[in-house]
Amino acid sequence: MKTSEKRKVEESQSRLVELLKKLARKHTIQYALLLYIAARRPDFNELFRVYKEICDKGVKRQTVYKQLKKLEEKRFIKKKGGRYVAIVDPTAREIAESFNKSHSRVGKLGATIRHMGLKVKSTKISPGFVHYLKVIVEKARKLIREGKREVALNLLIHTLLPLRKSDVLWLWHGNTFVYYSRKVRSFRSVRSEKVAQVLRELGFREGIMIHHVKGLEESGKIIKRIFSRGSYSWTWARSIAYQLKKLGFLEDGWNYRIQLRREGDEIELMLWNLYTKELVCHYSIRFEEEETPEPLKNKPYHVAVVIGRAHIRKEVEENSYSSKWYM
Repeated sequence: MKTSEKRKVEESQSRLVELLKKLARKHTIQYALLLYIAARRPDFNELFRVYKEICDKGVKRQTVYKQLKKLEEKRFIKKKGGRYVAIVDPTAREIAESFNKSHSRVGKLGATIRHMGLKVKSTKISPGFVHYLKVIVEKARKLIREGKREVALNLLIHTLLPLRKSDVLWLWHGNTFVYYSRKVRSFRSVRSEKVAQVLRELGFREGIMIHHVKGLEESGKIIKRIFSRGSYSWTWARSIAYQLKKLGFLEDGWNYRIQLRREGDEIELMLWNLYTKELVCHYSIRFEEEETPEPLKNKPYHVAVVIGRAHIRKEVEENSYSSKWYM
């Protein structure tokens, strides 16, 4: 490497270290490490060197191991092929705020309604609905800080989206959500820019979303505590989504053709426009659980039509769900 090129690399590294120092002071050194991992996918030796530069002092390797272990426990990073990779977006507001030393609990709670674009003073919105919406998103934030991302996601999709307890959210792409309804054994799709915005700000990423099923049991207990309606708590949870729909923040989706395939620990999903045959998206993930969620539970391959509307009748939607939030 030429002397001039070497000098540029050293200057670039020096600027990066100074930036990481500022982030460590404002947030925590864990957050600085998370950003570095997201940008560089480093191995441990590289992280150990950067950590010492940030601290400006000697540190033990075990200290760095502990910091990385905490990030892994929070499901922010994972180790892959000897390197560390980020599995969340560290620039997402909720992720950054979870490391903020001067983080205001009041601020994050009050931001809930602003995220959804709702105005509390609107005569169209029940104060009770606003209360439950705040409680749900705040609880999801707390779960994320505790590293319970699957539980948080399961809580959110069973309240902000019209999923029944047994339904599975298979896909989130753009503002579109595709889920499998076990009751009617078919795929459905809905669209919501606001729900997608909330999920992004909480650090979730688009793609195959079936990992949420691992959080069903705990999120079910949380839903029962929040709504305190016994066996009807799930109905009340689902009514949140139908009120969002009534307010214009959730709408019916489009019709698609979906293809699912599992081979070993890899699951592949492809989605096409039902009419133009144009490929909409293609995702794949590692899924190490032995049992795949329905409809891929007992087979390696499944093709189906996705229907772009809720499966309940309009009068049921109005009388059983939206009516819970009448002023």
